[in-house]
Amino acid sequence: MRPDRKATPVAVAVFVLQTAGSGVAVYGIPIYIAAFLRSGTVSAAGLSLASTGFFVVGALTGPLFARLGRRRPNLVMLGAVMGGTAAITAMAVRPTTIVVIAAFSTLGAVFSGGLVVVGTIVLVRVFDGRPTAGMALATSGSSAGGILVSPVLALLLTTQAAVTRSFLAIAAGFLVVGCGALALGSWATARTSPAPPPAVPASPVPLRRHWPLIAAFSLVSASQLGSTSYIVATGLSRDFTGAGLAVSVATAAAVASRWIGSAGIRRLGLRRWTTASFCAQAVGVALVGVAPYGWVLFLGAVLIGQSLGITILIRSQVIVELFGIDDFAGKFARFQTWTSLGSAAGPLLLGQIYSTTRDYVLAYLALFVLNAVAVPFLLPWMRTPRPRPWRTDELRHPDRSSI
Repeated sequence: MRPDRKATPVAVAVFVLQTAGSGVAVYGIPIYIAAFLRSGTVSAAGLSLASTGFFVVGALTGPLFARLGRRRPNLVMLGAVMGGTAAITAMAVRPTTIVVIAAFSTLGAVFSGGLVVVGTIVLVRVFDGRPTAGMALATSGSSAGGILVSPVLALLLTTQAAVTRSFLAIAAGFLVVGCGALALGSWATARTSPAPPPAVPASPVPLRRHWPLIAAFSLVSASQLGSTSYIVATGLSRDFTGAGLAVSVATAAAVASRWIGSAGIRRLGLRRWTTASFCAQAVGVALVGVAPYGWVLFLGAVLIGQSLGITILIRSQVIVELFGIDDFAGKFARFQTWTSLGSAAGPLLLGQIYSTTRDYVLAYLALFVLNAVAVPFLLPWMRTPRPRPWRTDELRHPDRSSI
């Protein structure tokens, strides 16, 4: 962390924003779906389309938010908070199929683009792109919403009679918490001197030249979300005691893995730690698929959850390593787009296979294959020499540079 320690409030602010955003968006979606199905106001087909819109729109709007957030990130994140508040309010006032589809899509855009992409841009600038504990804290918000916020949403949306009033309460709470976090972040960034640019020069190589790496992260993201989306249903189908806690176990592992991963990256290096995490996830997906006992299911949930947390933490580190901070915003947003599309494909694939075969083992086997295929795609990145920082004398005498 920077010596003046003024980056700490920024990390806290982004953590709160991503916790609130992931709670009302990513982890709130299943709760909203259950409430609408219970009330009968929106059909299952309409809710399925709305869920797809959440992921697709969130993936495609990332680059747009990155361009807008380069100069005025706090203003863009404020717009994201206001947009999310409006979407939740709309579902309270007029819960029709069209409104819910639009609201889900808006939530996907403001969370994935406005809070994750722009929030990560702010973090990378403040922490100089280093895998510090501060970045681990801030990015933990993407999973912490499942632990801290989703239980509150479930409590508020328990009864049909309370749906409208509860949605308004959720919108008001999100607005207050989001604006409070933004006020803290704005205060801190206004008093923090700009960080010097990194020693690694920006790379002119386009992102598509690293397509094996993009493919690896996209395939792993598909396996992650597909396996976690159906992990509870898998446990319930086998009558495992406490199967409903499987997602909570995976989420807790995702939060813990960021702190462990921050130290692990410093010791083993970014590339080795990434490969080990992806391999562990493949094992976890296989364990969930076969799971003869409840403890095997939970072990698989832990292995999948650790990779979920590590993947979110290291995406920014990978882009900084390849392109430097100067070109970070656009490259990270496009990288996020491809991995988000992979996330959207995972549940769709598993759901279609299970609908056809009525067999979770075969469905999880398909996700295991996706995960296993992803690991060899990391090899070109593993074998590429890591960019070496310029020395001070090399900056003064460019003709002596050996890069």
